[in-house]
Amino acid sequence: MAELRGEKGVSRIFAEYHVGDAVVRLRQRDNGLLYEVEEPALTDGVKKSLDQAMDEYVKRGTNPEELVKKYSRRLSSSEVVALRYYLLRELRGFSKLQVFMYDDQIEDFTITMPGPVRLIHRLAPHYEWIESNVVVESDEELDKLVKLVIERSGGSITPASPVVEILTPSFDRVAGVLRGEVSLHSSITVRKFPRSPYSLARLVKLGTLRSEVAAALWLAVELKCNVIIAGLTGSGKTTLLNSLLLQLPKNYKIVTIEEHPEINLKDHPGWLPLYARLPTSPAARQTAIPLTQLLKAALRHRPTIIAVGEARAEEVQDMITAASVGHGTATTLHTDDLDHMVKRLTSHPMNLRQDQVALIDYAVFIVRMPDGRRRVKEVYENISGKWELIYDYESGKFKLPEKIGQKLAISYRGLEPYELAALEVRRRAEQLRAQARREEVVATA
Repeated sequence: MAELRGEKGVSRIFAEYHVGDAVVRLRQRDNGLLYEVEEPALTDGVKKSLDQAMDEYVKRGTNPEELVKKYSRRLSSSEVVALRYYLLRELRGFSKLQVFMYDDQIEDFTITMPGPVRLIHRLAPHYEWIESNVVVESDEELDKLVKLVIERSGGSITPASPVVEILTPSFDRVAGVLRGEVSLHSSITVRKFPRSPYSLARLVKLGTLRSEVAAALWLAVELKCNVIIAGLTGSGKTTLLNSLLLQLPKNYKIVTIEEHPEINLKDHPGWLPLYARLPTSPAARQTAIPLTQLLKAALRHRPTIIAVGEARAEEVQDMITAASVGHGTATTLHTDDLDHMVKRLTSHPMNLRQDQVALIDYAVFIVRMPDGRRRVKEVYENISGKWELIYDYESGKFKLPEKIGQKLAISYRGLEPYELAALEVRRRAEQLRAQARREEVVATA
C-alpha cells in the first residue's frame, strides 16, 4: 500500500511507494498532482555497461541475466541494480512505460501525442487525468512505444491494421492507434485490471455515496434483489458494482459475465468469472461466444447472484429470466436518468415487456461531478411497476427501501419489516464508517 505523507510546503508529497526498483511519488503541483517517477541513477559507468550489453544481445542473443553478471563486475552495488533495471526494462519490459504497466495503483494511463504520460490514480481518482514527469519526446518514439506494448501483449499493429484492442496476460486492456492512417498521432490507452479493487468503505471515504445508502444497496444485493447501476462513461458504474459484490457472504456463488474483464472478486471463494469471446475477424464469427450464451451457461452453475458487466442488448432478457426464478441479478447500464433507462429497456434490442421491467427492484444513478468526483445521485425502488425515489443527493433525503424489510421479515419473525430494515441498515452503515476511517485517499488540494 502506498505510504501517505503530510509534510507541508509548495511541493508537498501526498504518497510515496516503490514499483520494483523505481520510486513513485504523488506530488502537489499548482492545484493538481504530479505523478513523479524516480528510476535508478543512470551513471556513466552504467551507460557504458548498458551499451555493451545491448550490443552483445543484438549480435548474439545472450540471456539478459548473464549479461548483467558479465558487465557488472566493475560496478558498485547500486550501479548493478541500475544495470539490471534498465537492461530488463528494454529487453523484456516496456521501456519508458515500465512503471506505468506495473503500478497497481494506476487505473488508466494514456499517451495521445508527444508529451507527458497522463494517468488516473487509485489514491486520487477525483483528480481525473494527472500528468507524469515521464515525457515522450517525438512521434517516432511514440510509434515505437505503441508497437512495443502491443507486441509484448501478444498482438501487432500495422498500417494495414492501425486500430488494435488487446488484453495483456494480466488482463489489462490495451487500445492502440497507429498514426498516418486514421490519426495524426499514434496513441495508446491502457485500462488496468484492478489487482486491489475499491471496497465499499473506500467509496464511502471518497464521498461517492453515504454510508446509509451504501448499507442499503449492500443489503439489497445480498438479499438477491435485482439491481441496475446506471450512469454515463467514466461515472464509476463498474467500480460501484464490484464493491457491492465484494461485500457478499463467502457462501454465495457469484457468476460475473463480461466482454472485457473489469470486475475483480479474487478474494471471494464463490466467484466464477465468464468472459465473452468476441470475433477478431469476419471469418471468426462462428467461433464467437456472446454474453447471451454465457448467461444461459451460468444458470447451470446454480449461482446465487449473476452480475453482467454491462447490459447492452438481448442478454437483458436472459438476466430477467434468471431474476424470475429466484436468482439475484446486478448489471450496469449506460444511461443518465430514469426515463431514458426505461425507454432503453423496453426498446430494441433489449425489448423488455412492462411486466419484466417490474422485476427490477432498484435503479441506482451515479454521475461524475464537474470536479471529477463520482457521486450516487439517485436511487429508485420499483414498487409494483412504479418507481419511487428513495435517495436524492441534492436534497440529502433517504428513505428506507420497503423491499429490504419485506425480504428480511421472511427470515426474522416478530419484528416489523421497517424496524428490521432500519436496524440492519444502521448496523452495516456503522461498520462501513469504521472501515472508511482506515482507508487512505488523497484529499483535494
